[in-house]
Amino acid sequence: MPGTDLRSMAAYQALKEAGLTDYEALAYLGLVVRGPTTAKALSESTGIPNTRVYDVLGELERRGWIEVDASRPMRFRAKPPPEVLGVVRAEQQQRLGRVEEVFMKELLPVYETKAAESTEIWFIRSVPGMVNRIRSLLSSAKGELRLMMGHFETEVYGGVIGEIPEIARKKRVRVIVSEDVARAIPGSGLQGAEVIVGAAVAPFNIILSDSGEVLFHLWSGIESPPERRKNFMVYVSDRSIEKVIRDYIDAFFSVGFLAGQTGRRPPFTGQG
Repeated sequence: MPGTDLRSMAAYQALKEAGLTDYEALAYLGLVVRGPTTAKALSESTGIPNTRVYDVLGELERRGWIEVDASRPMRFRAKPPPEVLGVVRAEQQQRLGRVEEVFMKELLPVYETKAAESTEIWFIRSVPGMVNRIRSLLSSAKGELRLMMGHFETEVYGGVIGEIPEIARKKRVRVIVSEDVARAIPGSGLQGAEVIVGAAVAPFNIILSDSGEVLFHLWSGIESPPERRKNFMVYVSDRSIEKVIRDYIDAFFSVGFLAGQTGRRPPFTGQG
C-alpha cells in the first residue's frame, strides 16, 4: 500500500496525534499492513526516502513501537497495537508529569504573585455560572470560609449549601444569616459551622475565602415575584477587600450576641 493510501487511513491521523512524525506513522502502518519486511522494501512501499528510512525505523525501535530480528538483511516488525498503546500511555503520562512540574513549580508561583498584585473583577449572570463560581470559591479556601446571607434562592444555593457540613469538618466556617434564610436552609445545611442568626441582615449575600476571593450576590426587584427578579454576582479577587469584609464579619461574632442578635453555635441543625 503506497504512502498516499496509508495517509488516507484514520489510523494515520491517530498515530500523528500520538506523537509520530509523518514518516514514522507511515513506517509503522506499513509494517502493520505489509508485515515484517526489510528497510528497503518498506521504503519502496511507503515512499519514505531510502536515505531516511533507517533513521525512522531506529526511532520507532527506540520508542518501543517496532522490533528488529537478527536476519541478514535485517527485517523489521511492528509490535502489536495493544502493546504499542501501552507505550503511548506511558509516554503521555511522562509528558503530563513534565508539564505538571513546570506548571506547579514555575508558572503557579509567578501567577500567584501577579494575582496578589492586581484586582480581578468579574460579573456573573447565569445560574450555572454562579453555582460553579460558588463551588470554586468554597474549594479555594485554605483554612477559613465566611458567608453572610440575607437572601436564599434555592436555584442557586439549594445544591451548594449541603456541602457546608463536609467543608466545616476540614475548615473553619463562619456564617451570618437572616432569620428568613435560617428558616429556608434545609435540614443540617450549616451543621458544623459557627452561625449567627440575625434579623437585621441586608438582603444580599457575601461569600469570601481566605485565598483573597470575594463573591457579592445581588438582586434587583428583591420584593418582586421570583420570575421578575434579576440577580447577578460580582467576583472580586483582592486580598485587601477580603480582609476588610473578613474583619467586619468577625466583629459580628465578637459583639453580635451582645447587640441583641439571636445566635446559634455549632452544631447548627436548621430550624425545627
